[in-house]
Amino acid sequence: MYMRRLVAALFAVLAIAVVAAGCGGGGDSTAGTDTTGSTDTEAESGAAAPAKAAFIKEADKVCSDAELELSEEVIAYAKDQGIDIEAEEEPSDAQKTEIYEQIVIPNIARQAEELAALTPPKGDEEAFEDLTSTLADEAQAAEEDPGNLDEGAFEEASKKAHEFGLTSCGA
Repeated sequence: MYMRRLVAALFAVLAIAVVAAGCGGGGDSTAGTDTTGSTDTEAESGAAAPAKAAFIKEADKVCSDAELELSEEVIAYAKDQGIDIEAEEEPSDAQKTEIYEQIVIPNIARQAEELAALTPPKGDEEAFEDLTSTLADEAQAAEEDPGNLDEGAFEEASKKAHEFGLTSCGA
């Protein structure tokens, strides 16, 4: 199962992240300005559709932030469960299932909602709506049957994200 291997890989990556945590930089929460001169806040509120490059940057930030949140939640889960990430200890199958049900799937569902709230560039509205609705549908399917996560669980949304030009989303 691809998704189960993903959790194992996530734990291995988190072991490295724990060591490097002191070196990372945080983002700031101020609104930025895109190439059209509109702020991120304006774009989120629908006041102006951003240029595609700025939009991709904004959408990828949603996904990057969600990945960071996912990592933090998995680290907290591991700590609560006594899993030694630094020693690359893997969670049990039951713990992996719980991680998917309680952490991974809700995180992906939130990403779908946050992405859908963005204002895509003119001419890309339909493609982006297709992407976000596919992601939401795949997250819903995973929520309904979390034990049936396989390699193709989020494959279509990932494909559409890459076709759209996103790099952090669908990775």
